[in-house]
Amino acid sequence: MRELSSESRLMFVLGPTEIEEDILEIGKKPQVYMRTADFSAKLEGIYKNLQYLFQTKYPVVFFASSGTGAMEAAVTNVLSRGDKVLYINGGSFGHRWGDICSKHGVEAKGLEVPFGDSINPERIREELDKNSGIKAVFATYDETSSGAKTDIKAIGEILKNYPDTIFVVDAVSALLTEELKMDEWGIDVVISSSQKALALPPGLGFMAINDRALEFAKNADLRTFYFDIFDYIANWKRNQTPFTPAVGLLFQLERRLEKIKQEGLDNIQKKYCDLTQYLRKGLAEVNFHPVAKNTVNCVTGIFTAPYDASEIVRIMREKYNVEIAPSGGDMKTKLIRVGNFGAVGKEEIDYFLKCLKATLEGMK
Repeated sequence: MRELSSESRLMFVLGPTEIEEDILEIGKKPQVYMRTADFSAKLEGIYKNLQYLFQTKYPVVFFASSGTGAMEAAVTNVLSRGDKVLYINGGSFGHRWGDICSKHGVEAKGLEVPFGDSINPERIREELDKNSGIKAVFATYDETSSGAKTDIKAIGEILKNYPDTIFVVDAVSALLTEELKMDEWGIDVVISSSQKALALPPGLGFMAINDRALEFAKNADLRTFYFDIFDYIANWKRNQTPFTPAVGLLFQLERRLEKIKQEGLDNIQKKYCDLTQYLRKGLAEVNFHPVAKNTVNCVTGIFTAPYDASEIVRIMREKYNVEIAPSGGDMKTKLIRVGNFGAVGKEEIDYFLKCLKATLEGMK
């Protein structure tokens, strides 16, 4: 395990995450000019490996943005002002779909899900049968505010029977940690970002989009200058980008994708699952259990009563140099969220659990 200090803490938050040393070293490489044949060759490999990552034959493009930027790109590229959509509201990240849609004048209906629960996919069918003219369904695969998982595969099967409605999925926390088969499952748009299981610095947002969604985009009147998908697709075809990309991050992305391809998606997903179960076994020893009923990998939301959650976060940070994710609002003193993304193995988890147990002992 790497050495920790007040300037270098062990990351058990939900992003940014622990990054492998060789990937960090790549980030030191000198910048290069991107409009060259050499850089286009590099992008060709990146684009192909992104298709493998998303399990799609369709384009996967990237933006110099956070995952929220990719979410907004998904909304503005396929919809018009006044369109009607559904979104699953099971927490703050599901709710964000509604906020983005409303900001752009889209009529968004939230399907409310109790905190920590997962939606019954049949509710989607019922809503589509009751409400005509629904252009899109927005879902969050892993609801990071609680650690609850949405059955994306089942919803995709349902939506195959509604050809006038596209399926858009936030896989920011799910990419690499959960099974994800964009084409097979009938997903039209998938978005993600660099700072979760990809274990890269923040700054890259990804969007995979199929031909059906691109047909919707042709008639969309919300398309913006920077996020216009047709500009990205045109440049994707020539192994380039429409604007200056995050060059240093692309060096790191290139290597991460190569390593992922070598290890295999199934092996990586199993590793993340095994490590998450190892972490939760240790949490159970202090009577901390996931709040979610259908849990995701790498995100564990925990109600901390009788302990003050905000104090746990503070002590772990200030005394042990370990970062864990707090919650806001009414949950500030009640809920912590533990992430085990990236270069986190059993040694790091053991250290985290040791520090957590010491923290709780000191709070008694």
